[in-house]
Amino acid sequence: MGASNWLYFTPFQQIEQAALDSLREAVFVRDAEYYRDEGIETLAALAESGWLEEEPAHSVLDVERVVRCEPDTEETGDVRVVEGAEVVELFGTVSPSRGIVQQAVERAGDGWFPPFGRGSGCCTIVYGSDGRPEELCFWGATGD
Repeated sequence: MGASNWLYFTPFQQIEQAALDSLREAVFVRDAEYYRDEGIETLAALAESGWLEEEPAHSVLDVERVVRCEPDTEETGDVRVVEGAEVVELFGTVSPSRGIVQQAVERAGDGWFPPFGRGSGCCTIVYGSDGRPEELCFWGATGD
C-alpha cells in the first residue's frame, strides 16, 4: 500500500500523552465499525490483537506513546514532541498558528520534514490569535 501521511488537531492539553490517548480513542470510535466487523470492540483490544502490526491503520492509531528525544531518533510507535529551536526551524515562528502548521506539514509531503521513520509521528503546540496555546497538532507517516 505504501506510505500514508496523517494530520490531526486536538484541543490543547498540558500533558501530550493524555491528548494523544484522547485523540486515538476518538479516531477509533470514528472508525470502530471497520474493526467491529473483525470482532474488535475497544482500542485496547485492537492494540492487543496485533492487527496494527499486520495492517496499519494509516492514522494516529499507528502510534501510541509521546517521547522527547533528538530528531530522527524516535522509534516506531513514537510521537516526538517538536519544541524549542526546531519549532522555529520548521514553522518560522516560536508560536505557530493552525494555518502555519497545517501548511508546513502538508507542503512537506514526502520531502524533508519529520518524522523521518514510518510508523512514527510528531506533535507541537498550536497557538491562537491571542498567543496562548490552543491546540496540539499530531502528524506522522505510516507505511507497510
